[in-house]
Amino acid sequence: MNEIKQSHIATRRVGFILMPGFALTSFSLAVEVLSVTNYLGGGNCYDYTIYSGDTDLSLTPIVSSNGIPIQPDRHFTECEPCDILVVCAHRNAARHDDAKLKAILRRQNHAGGLLVALSNGSLILARAGVLTSKGCTLVGDDMAVFAELYPPIPVREHLYTVDNNVLTCAGGMTALDLFLFIISRDFGANMANEVSHKFLQDRVRSSEEVQNARRSLERRMKSPAFGAAIELMEANVETPLSIQTLASEVGTTTRTLELLFQRFEHTTPARFYIDLRLDSAYRMLLESYLPISTIALACGFSSQSYFSRRFKERFHLSPREMRCS
Repeated sequence: MNEIKQSHIATRRVGFILMPGFALTSFSLAVEVLSVTNYLGGGNCYDYTIYSGDTDLSLTPIVSSNGIPIQPDRHFTECEPCDILVVCAHRNAARHDDAKLKAILRRQNHAGGLLVALSNGSLILARAGVLTSKGCTLVGDDMAVFAELYPPIPVREHLYTVDNNVLTCAGGMTALDLFLFIISRDFGANMANEVSHKFLQDRVRSSEEVQNARRSLERRMKSPAFGAAIELMEANVETPLSIQTLASEVGTTTRTLELLFQRFEHTTPARFYIDLRLDSAYRMLLESYLPISTIALACGFSSQSYFSRRFKERFHLSPREMRCS
Protein backbone atom coordinates (compact mmCIF):
# COMPACT_ATOMS: atom_id res chain seq x y z
CA MET A 1 0.00 0.00 0.00
CA ASN A 2 1.30 3.45 -0.87
CA GLU A 3 2.40 5.68 1.97
CA ILE A 4 0.04 8.34 0.71
CA LYS A 5 -2.99 6.14 1.35
CA GLN A 6 -2.46 5.99 5.10
CA SER A 7 -5.50 7.36 6.87
CA HIS A 8 -3.56 9.70 9.18
CA ILE A 9 -2.30 11.79 6.25
CA ALA A 10 -4.42 14.95 6.12
CA THR A 11 -5.42 16.67 2.91
CA ARG A 12 -2.93 19.40 2.02
CA ARG A 13 -4.46 22.73 1.02
CA VAL A 14 -2.75 24.45 -1.90
CA GLY A 15 -3.31 27.92 -3.31
CA PHE A 16 -2.06 28.97 -6.76
CA ILE A 17 -1.82 32.73 -7.32
CA LEU A 18 -1.68 33.44 -11.06
CA MET A 19 -0.03 36.74 -11.88
CA PRO A 20 -0.86 38.26 -15.31
CA GLY A 21 1.71 36.95 -17.79
CA PHE A 22 2.45 33.82 -15.72
CA ALA A 23 4.29 30.86 -17.28
CA LEU A 24 1.71 28.29 -18.35
CA THR A 25 4.09 25.30 -18.55
CA SER A 26 5.29 25.45 -14.96
CA PHE A 27 1.77 26.07 -13.61
CA SER A 28 0.31 23.19 -15.66
CA LEU A 29 3.00 20.76 -14.54
CA ALA A 30 2.51 21.68 -10.90
CA VAL A 31 -1.26 21.10 -11.15
CA GLU A 32 -0.74 17.82 -13.02
CA VAL A 33 1.62 16.51 -10.35
CA LEU A 34 -0.98 17.22 -7.65
CA SER A 35 -3.74 15.71 -9.77
CA VAL A 36 -1.77 12.50 -10.40
CA THR A 37 -0.96 12.26 -6.69
CA ASN A 38 -4.65 12.52 -5.88
CA TYR A 39 -5.41 9.77 -8.40
CA LEU A 40 -2.72 7.42 -7.13
CA GLY A 41 -3.55 8.17 -3.53
CA GLY A 42 -7.14 7.10 -3.96
CA GLY A 43 -8.42 10.26 -2.37
CA ASN A 44 -8.03 13.98 -1.98
CA CYS A 45 -4.38 14.31 -1.01
CA TYR A 46 -4.20 17.87 -2.32
CA ASP A 47 -7.09 20.32 -2.45
CA TYR A 48 -6.08 23.28 -4.59
CA THR A 49 -7.64 26.64 -5.41
CA ILE A 50 -6.64 28.97 -8.22
CA TYR A 51 -6.53 32.64 -7.24
CA SER A 52 -6.33 35.65 -9.52
CA GLY A 53 -3.25 37.77 -8.89
CA ASP A 54 -4.63 40.68 -10.90
CA THR A 55 -5.51 43.98 -9.27
CA ASP A 56 -8.87 43.73 -11.03
CA LEU A 57 -11.40 42.21 -8.62
CA SER A 58 -13.81 41.05 -11.35
CA LEU A 59 -12.30 37.56 -11.72
CA THR A 60 -11.63 37.89 -15.43
CA PRO A 61 -9.43 35.11 -16.88
CA ILE A 62 -5.70 35.53 -16.22
CA VAL A 63 -3.75 35.45 -19.48
CA SER A 64 -0.47 33.52 -19.48
CA SER A 65 2.72 34.67 -21.19
CA ASN A 66 1.79 32.68 -24.31
CA GLY A 67 -1.69 34.18 -24.51
CA ILE A 68 -3.75 31.31 -23.06
CA PRO A 69 -6.32 32.42 -20.44
CA ILE A 70 -7.04 30.54 -17.22
CA GLN A 71 -10.18 31.15 -15.21
CA PRO A 72 -9.41 31.59 -11.50
CA ASP A 73 -11.69 30.33 -8.73
CA ARG A 74 -11.30 33.36 -6.48
CA HIS A 75 -9.32 36.58 -6.07
CA PHE A 76 -6.12 36.58 -4.01
CA THR A 77 -7.70 38.97 -1.51
CA GLU A 78 -9.93 36.00 -0.55
CA CYS A 79 -6.95 33.69 -0.09
CA GLU A 80 -7.50 31.40 2.88
CA PRO A 81 -4.73 29.94 5.06
CA CYS A 82 -3.15 27.00 3.25
CA ASP A 83 -0.31 24.53 3.61
CA ILE A 84 1.31 25.49 0.30
CA LEU A 85 0.99 28.85 -1.44
CA VAL A 86 2.34 28.99 -4.99
CA VAL A 87 3.12 32.23 -6.82
CA CYS A 88 3.08 31.77 -10.61
CA ALA A 89 4.69 34.68 -12.46
CA HIS A 90 6.79 35.36 -15.52
CA ARG A 91 6.41 38.50 -17.61
CA ASN A 92 6.52 41.89 -15.87
CA ALA A 93 6.94 40.23 -12.46
CA ALA A 94 9.48 42.86 -11.40
CA ARG A 95 6.88 45.61 -11.85
CA HIS A 96 4.21 44.11 -9.66
CA ASP A 97 3.71 45.78 -6.31
CA ASP A 98 0.54 45.24 -4.29
CA ALA A 99 0.39 45.85 -0.56
CA LYS A 100 -2.40 43.31 0.03
CA LEU A 101 -0.59 40.54 -1.84
CA LYS A 102 2.63 41.26 0.04
CA ALA A 103 0.75 41.01 3.32
CA ILE A 104 -0.68 37.60 2.33
CA LEU A 105 2.77 36.29 1.40
CA ARG A 106 4.25 37.56 4.66
CA ARG A 107 1.42 35.93 6.58
CA GLN A 108 2.09 32.60 4.90
CA ASN A 109 5.80 32.89 5.66
CA HIS A 110 5.21 33.88 9.29
CA ALA A 111 2.86 30.91 9.76
CA GLY A 112 5.57 28.56 8.50
CA GLY A 113 3.58 27.30 5.52
CA LEU A 114 5.37 26.49 2.28
CA LEU A 115 5.89 29.38 -0.11
CA VAL A 116 6.62 28.28 -3.67
CA ALA A 117 7.68 30.53 -6.55
CA LEU A 118 7.49 29.27 -10.14
CA SER A 119 9.45 30.91 -12.96
CA ASN A 120 9.85 34.57 -11.90
CA GLY A 121 7.72 34.27 -8.78
CA SER A 122 10.91 34.93 -6.80
CA LEU A 123 10.63 38.58 -7.81
CA ILE A 124 7.22 38.73 -6.14
CA LEU A 125 8.50 37.05 -2.98
CA ALA A 126 11.50 39.35 -2.82
CA ARG A 127 9.32 42.46 -3.04
CA ALA A 128 7.20 41.07 -0.21
CA GLY A 129 10.32 40.77 1.94
CA VAL A 130 10.11 37.01 2.50
CA LEU A 131 13.45 36.17 0.86
CA THR A 132 15.55 38.03 3.42
CA SER A 133 18.57 35.88 4.33
CA LYS A 134 17.40 33.23 1.86
CA GLY A 135 18.62 32.19 -1.57
CA CYS A 136 16.36 31.70 -4.57
CA THR A 137 16.14 30.61 -8.20
CA LEU A 138 14.37 32.25 -11.12
CA VAL A 139 14.45 32.41 -14.92
CA GLY A 140 18.03 32.88 -16.11
CA ASP A 141 17.21 35.85 -18.34
CA ASP A 142 16.02 37.86 -15.33
CA MET A 143 18.86 37.10 -12.91
CA ALA A 144 20.57 40.41 -13.74
CA VAL A 145 17.36 42.36 -13.03
CA PHE A 146 16.91 40.52 -9.75
CA ALA A 147 20.52 41.16 -8.69
CA GLU A 148 20.07 44.87 -9.42
CA LEU A 149 16.80 45.14 -7.48
CA TYR A 150 17.72 42.88 -4.56
CA PRO A 151 21.52 42.74 -4.25
CA PRO A 152 21.58 41.18 -0.73
CA ILE A 153 19.58 38.12 -1.86
CA PRO A 154 21.78 35.40 -3.41
CA VAL A 155 20.57 33.92 -6.69
CA ARG A 156 21.36 30.21 -6.89
CA GLU A 157 22.42 28.51 -10.11
CA HIS A 158 20.38 25.43 -9.19
CA LEU A 159 17.26 24.80 -11.22
CA TYR A 160 15.34 24.80 -7.97
CA THR A 161 16.23 25.97 -4.49
CA VAL A 162 14.86 24.78 -1.16
CA ASP A 163 15.53 27.18 1.72
CA ASN A 164 13.55 26.11 4.77
CA ASN A 165 9.89 26.87 3.94
CA VAL A 166 10.62 28.81 0.73
CA LEU A 167 10.98 26.85 -2.51
CA THR A 168 11.77 28.51 -5.83
CA CYS A 169 12.46 27.21 -9.32
CA ALA A 170 13.37 28.44 -12.79
CA GLY A 171 10.06 27.36 -14.33
CA GLY A 172 9.46 25.07 -17.28
CA MET A 173 10.25 21.41 -16.62
CA THR A 174 11.95 22.26 -13.32
CA ALA A 175 8.49 22.76 -11.82
CA LEU A 176 7.98 19.01 -12.24
CA ASP A 177 11.16 18.25 -10.30
CA LEU A 178 10.30 20.75 -7.59
CA PHE A 179 6.79 19.41 -7.07
CA LEU A 180 8.02 15.81 -7.03
CA PHE A 181 10.29 16.96 -4.20
CA ILE A 182 7.23 18.37 -2.42
CA ILE A 183 5.32 15.08 -2.91
CA SER A 184 8.26 13.19 -1.44
CA ARG A 185 8.36 15.57 1.51
CA ASP A 186 4.63 15.32 2.14
CA PHE A 187 3.90 11.66 1.38
CA GLY A 188 7.20 9.82 1.07
CA ALA A 189 9.66 8.79 -1.62
CA ASN A 190 7.61 5.80 -2.78
CA MET A 191 4.66 7.95 -3.81
CA ALA A 192 6.94 10.55 -5.40
CA ASN A 193 8.52 7.82 -7.51
CA GLU A 194 5.11 6.48 -8.54
CA VAL A 195 4.06 9.95 -9.64
CA SER A 196 7.40 10.40 -11.42
CA HIS A 197 6.80 7.24 -13.47
CA LYS A 198 3.51 8.67 -14.72
CA PHE A 199 5.53 11.47 -16.30
CA LEU A 200 7.86 8.90 -17.92
CA GLN A 201 10.69 9.67 -15.52
CA ASP A 202 12.36 6.60 -14.06
CA ARG A 203 12.78 8.28 -10.68
CA VAL A 204 12.75 11.60 -8.88
CA ARG A 205 15.83 13.63 -9.75
CA SER A 206 17.63 15.69 -7.13
CA SER A 207 18.34 19.37 -7.68
CA GLU A 208 22.02 18.55 -8.22
CA GLU A 209 21.19 15.93 -10.86
CA VAL A 210 18.94 18.36 -12.70
CA GLN A 211 21.70 20.96 -12.63
CA ASN A 212 24.27 18.48 -13.92
CA ALA A 213 21.93 17.47 -16.73
CA ARG A 214 21.58 21.10 -17.76
CA ARG A 215 25.36 21.61 -17.75
CA SER A 216 25.78 18.51 -19.91
CA LEU A 217 23.20 19.78 -22.40
CA GLU A 218 24.80 23.23 -22.50
CA ARG A 219 28.21 21.70 -23.22
CA ARG A 220 26.86 19.52 -26.01
CA MET A 221 25.10 22.55 -27.50
CA LYS A 222 28.45 24.34 -27.64
CA SER A 223 30.02 21.34 -29.35
CA PRO A 224 28.96 17.66 -29.33
CA ALA A 225 32.61 16.56 -29.18
CA PHE A 226 33.40 18.97 -26.34
CA GLY A 227 30.41 17.85 -24.25
CA ALA A 228 31.02 14.16 -24.91
CA ALA A 229 34.70 14.48 -23.97
CA ILE A 230 33.84 15.98 -20.56
CA GLU A 231 31.26 13.24 -19.93
CA LEU A 232 33.94 10.63 -20.69
CA MET A 233 36.32 12.38 -18.30
CA GLU A 234 33.68 12.37 -15.55
CA ALA A 235 33.03 8.66 -16.14
CA ASN A 236 36.73 7.80 -16.04
CA VAL A 237 38.17 9.48 -12.96
CA GLU A 238 39.81 6.43 -11.38
CA THR A 239 41.38 5.21 -14.63
CA PRO A 240 41.99 8.34 -16.73
CA LEU A 241 41.96 8.07 -20.50
CA SER A 242 44.67 9.62 -22.62
CA ILE A 243 43.73 12.75 -24.54
CA GLN A 244 44.35 10.80 -27.75
CA THR A 245 41.85 8.14 -26.62
CA LEU A 246 39.30 10.80 -25.65
CA ALA A 247 39.58 12.43 -29.06
CA SER A 248 39.17 9.09 -30.81
CA GLU A 249 36.15 8.13 -28.67
CA VAL A 250 34.29 11.35 -29.48
CA GLY A 251 35.19 11.19 -33.17
CA THR A 252 37.63 14.06 -33.48
CA THR A 253 41.37 14.80 -33.44
CA THR A 254 43.56 15.74 -30.51
CA ARG A 255 44.22 19.13 -32.09
CA THR A 256 40.50 19.85 -32.52
CA LEU A 257 39.82 18.84 -28.91
CA GLU A 258 42.55 21.18 -27.72
CA LEU A 259 41.02 24.04 -29.71
CA LEU A 260 37.56 23.32 -28.28
CA PHE A 261 38.78 23.34 -24.67
CA GLN A 262 40.77 26.50 -25.28
CA ARG A 263 37.69 28.16 -26.75
CA PHE A 264 35.14 27.13 -24.13
CA GLU A 265 37.22 26.59 -20.97
CA HIS A 266 40.37 28.62 -21.70
CA THR A 267 42.56 25.66 -20.81
CA THR A 268 43.87 22.41 -22.27
CA PRO A 269 42.01 19.07 -22.13
CA ALA A 270 44.78 17.63 -19.96
CA ARG A 271 44.61 20.48 -17.45
CA PHE A 272 40.80 20.33 -17.35
CA TYR A 273 40.95 16.57 -16.73
CA ILE A 274 43.44 16.89 -13.86
CA ASP A 275 41.39 19.67 -12.26
CA LEU A 276 38.26 17.54 -12.56
CA ARG A 277 40.02 14.66 -10.78
CA LEU A 278 41.40 17.01 -8.10
CA ASP A 279 37.90 18.42 -7.52
CA SER A 280 36.68 14.87 -7.03
CA ALA A 281 39.47 14.24 -4.53
CA TYR A 282 38.58 17.44 -2.69
CA ARG A 283 34.98 16.27 -2.23
CA MET A 284 36.13 12.84 -1.04
CA LEU A 285 38.47 14.41 1.52
CA LEU A 286 35.61 16.52 2.86
CA GLU A 287 32.94 13.84 2.84
CA SER A 288 34.81 10.72 3.94
CA TYR A 289 37.49 9.43 6.28
CA LEU A 290 39.20 7.38 3.57
CA PRO A 291 43.00 7.39 3.71
CA ILE A 292 44.62 9.98 1.48
CA SER A 293 46.43 7.24 -0.42
CA THR A 294 43.10 5.56 -1.23
CA ILE A 295 41.59 8.84 -2.41
CA ALA A 296 44.61 9.49 -4.62
CA LEU A 297 44.20 6.12 -6.33
CA ALA A 298 40.42 6.58 -6.65
CA CYS A 299 41.06 9.81 -8.53
CA GLY A 300 43.62 8.36 -10.91
CA PHE A 301 46.88 9.34 -9.18
CA SER A 302 49.23 6.38 -8.77
CA SER A 303 51.80 8.53 -6.94
CA GLN A 304 50.68 10.04 -3.66
CA SER A 305 53.47 12.63 -3.72
CA TYR A 306 52.47 13.77 -7.21
CA PHE A 307 48.84 13.91 -6.09
CA SER A 308 49.73 16.02 -3.03
CA ARG A 309 51.82 18.42 -5.14
CA ARG A 310 49.09 18.95 -7.74
CA PHE A 311 46.43 19.24 -5.02
CA LYS A 312 48.38 21.98 -3.24
CA GLU A 313 48.89 23.84 -6.53
CA ARG A 314 45.12 23.93 -7.05
CA PHE A 315 43.81 24.51 -3.52
CA HIS A 316 46.85 26.08 -1.79
CA LEU A 317 46.67 23.42 0.92
CA SER A 318 48.01 19.91 0.98
CA PRO A 319 45.41 17.12 1.28
CA ARG A 320 46.44 16.59 4.91
CA GLU A 321 46.24 20.30 5.71
CA MET A 322 42.85 20.62 4.03
CA ARG A 323 41.41 17.72 6.03
CA CYS A 324 42.73 19.16 9.32
CA SER A 325 41.56 22.72 8.62
